[in-house]
Amino acid sequence: MSSISVAMATYNGERFIREQLNSLAAQQYLPEELIIADDASSDKTVVIAQEFAKTAPFRVHIKRHRKRVGYGANFMRAATLCTADLIAFCDQDDIWSPRKLALCIEPFRDPAVLLAYHNAEVVTETGEQLGSLDYLASSPISPPLSLCPVRNIHSALGFTEVFRRCILQFSEFWEMSLNLNDLTTPMPHDQWVFFIASVFGGIAYLDQALVSYRQHGSNVYGWTPPPRNIFFEMFYSLRDPTYCLYELKQVSERCAVILEMAKDNLADMWQQRAALGAKRFRLLADLYAARERLYASGTLATRVKAFQCIISKKGYRPKSSWGLGSKALVRDFCLGVPVGNLLYSGRRSRIRSGLVSSGRPEA
Repeated sequence: MSSISVAMATYNGERFIREQLNSLAAQQYLPEELIIADDASSDKTVVIAQEFAKTAPFRVHIKRHRKRVGYGANFMRAATLCTADLIAFCDQDDIWSPRKLALCIEPFRDPAVLLAYHNAEVVTETGEQLGSLDYLASSPISPPLSLCPVRNIHSALGFTEVFRRCILQFSEFWEMSLNLNDLTTPMPHDQWVFFIASVFGGIAYLDQALVSYRQHGSNVYGWTPPPRNIFFEMFYSLRDPTYCLYELKQVSERCAVILEMAKDNLADMWQQRAALGAKRFRLLADLYAARERLYASGTLATRVKAFQCIISKKGYRPKSSWGLGSKALVRDFCLGVPVGNLLYSGRRSRIRSGLVSSGRPEA
């Protein structure tokens, strides 16, 4: 069986960290080590961790930062300190099921699997259940390049991920990546790992809820319930088709650049996947660029030409095939070609200034 390191990032987590640490000690399959990277906490977080380390049934290493580096960089630093075959990201405020690591290690019997993630129950700070993450599920096994990380950007939250340590060989490119919700910062740690794993290997999904994902008002990113109302779903399907096009284009282009830079130092099979991945991300960036022109242009002729460009690239094929999908075809034909520039005019100043939006990406 493979060994597992747990990479925990902490910052002023004294309220809940003791319960989380206890849940790690109660694992049926114990980790080889726990790496705690503390982001200059000013409370008793480190003291609690040091007390836990004295009696923990595994090695505990605590790395303290004098100055804050941010949650994403903190997690990345914690991961680089791990020495086991597999790495599990761990938040400071959740509670793990005793079966989490024992179940998450099973998919890695298949050497092609690079990442596994699972369902989780969402709870209040007192443990009352609010919902689950089952709406983020994917197939039990997704082969390389079958998932598009730009679209599935929130599919695997960090505390649900276990991944092979070999993914860290790409860490030198992490700071080049772009966060869809803030183009001035790199991808969050979990999105970065998901991106690399989705290109070079299989991704496994476990439908068991193996973590209690605690909501307490101080989460870096809290939980937003998915739309369950049919009328809301209909409204969402008719949302502004210009939303996030600039950001999606930029992130897709940057993913292609990273893969092109990385491929020269890879073994043959991974080199081929990097080249294919770069080609697909480049095509996706071209589709978003054409769609942006479709809505930005003030002339009908230019909008028609942009629409024809997307058609010629088979850009409206299913999303599962890295296309824009049939709903995008309907919106672009009914809205983009006739009046696209009117929809886009309200966003023009934001896009030119490089400011970015937050929320769900256009799919």
